[in-house]
Amino acid sequence: MLKVLVICTVNFGFGDGISNVIMSYYNSIDKSKVHMDFVVKRCTDDKLRQEIIDNGSKLYELNYRLKSPLKYMKKVTEIVKLGDYNIVHAHGNSCTLAIEMLASKIGGVKVRIPHSHNTTTNYKIVHKLLRKTFDKNYTNGFACGVRAGEWLYNGKSFTVINNGIDVNKFKYNDDHRKKYRKKYGLVGCKVVGNVGAFNYQKNHEFLIDVFSELYKYDKSYRLLLVGDGVLRTDLENKVNSLGLNNAVIFTGKSREVPNLMQVMDVIVMPSRFEGLPLTLLEAQSASLQCFVSDVITEEVRVTELIEYISLEKTAEEWAKLINDTVKVNREIINEKNAFQVTDSGYNIEENAKTLQSLYYKFTNN
Repeated sequence: MLKVLVICTVNFGFGDGISNVIMSYYNSIDKSKVHMDFVVKRCTDDKLRQEIIDNGSKLYELNYRLKSPLKYMKKVTEIVKLGDYNIVHAHGNSCTLAIEMLASKIGGVKVRIPHSHNTTTNYKIVHKLLRKTFDKNYTNGFACGVRAGEWLYNGKSFTVINNGIDVNKFKYNDDHRKKYRKKYGLVGCKVVGNVGAFNYQKNHEFLIDVFSELYKYDKSYRLLLVGDGVLRTDLENKVNSLGLNNAVIFTGKSREVPNLMQVMDVIVMPSRFEGLPLTLLEAQSASLQCFVSDVITEEVRVTELIEYISLEKTAEEWAKLINDTVKVNREIINEKNAFQVTDSGYNIEENAKTLQSLYYKFTNN
């Protein structure tokens, strides 16, 4: 059996993009052949923590990576030596992953894999300073998509590991749509949805501007925001200032995303930057029309449901395009879209087998 230490360099909890990817692979990989333990910045979800422990895995929480990087690196080195791991697989967005790669090398791990999940970083100066250290200390590069890989590996080779999902969980279900529309008081409404953290990257303030323009077209429009984050209070204040309190629903983080996607009529994602957003794969599996910023990679467009719009266009222009688009019959195109998502390489069961085979290949097992 291979022993893999999975490192998540951001907060770890349900509803967080990288966490969702990690846990999808963890739950789908053959645990008789691959044992995974975890190092995370901070686990924000007790149920997730317990799930890992119940599966016989260890979870180390080291919340001082940025504040005390030398202390953090020393601790990671201790963990890899103690665990005698075959592989360290670290998820992040920048050359700050040099910390995990160097610590793993010092700890004697032969296969050291960084995994890129975005196309930029908040720490650009540190990213540049750590470039040489990063390049010297990893052995095999992974990325969620081509653009994320090009960003992190700077011309060097890498392997794309698709962000797999359970397609059947998200397929359109009319009974669930009716049930959850009733639950949220959305019967007869035109529901615009968004699933994501409330942060600068996701650009929710512009999304609210777009929705405000849509609401001028038709007072039956509603905005369903699934997620949470540091900007929540600012966004709630903006909704209040625009007089949209009765038209916008903040659900917080939710374990019912598959059902909430049945409720929606469209998803709008005006992100400033992205890697390869899992949400858009889920939305296409649910046969949802998606209106997204043109900075998002074309790799995620595996059906005809995605419409790219420039962020240089105004909120009024976004709203007009969304309002004027002829809506699809989700029941008719349901099976076709689920097949296309699977056929494009985003089915988690198949992708977990691919990851497992790469682990064995890299370790010569």
